[in-house]
Amino acid sequence: MIFESTSFEAEMRAPRDRSEFVHEFLNRVFSDDLHAKRVLSLANGALGVMTSAALAVSLLGQALAQARGILPESGIKQ
Repeated sequence: MIFESTSFEAEMRAPRDRSEFVHEFLNRVFSDDLHAKRVLSLANGALGVMTSAALAVSLLGQALAQARGILPESGIKQ
């Protein structure tokens, strides 16, 4: 298998793009079974996990805030 050499920055998605990608993906998976607010909550949690290296609730909230470009307090409340 041949891999193209690309820069790390080129492979990273913009924070907004990552957020939309995760939400759209989970919405396609769960839209028939879960309420929209629950899907959004799962998307926020997944985005926080993807951005954070630890699974502590406060760190997930802070990572979510970083990924979404919002205040850390708002991310922790999510």
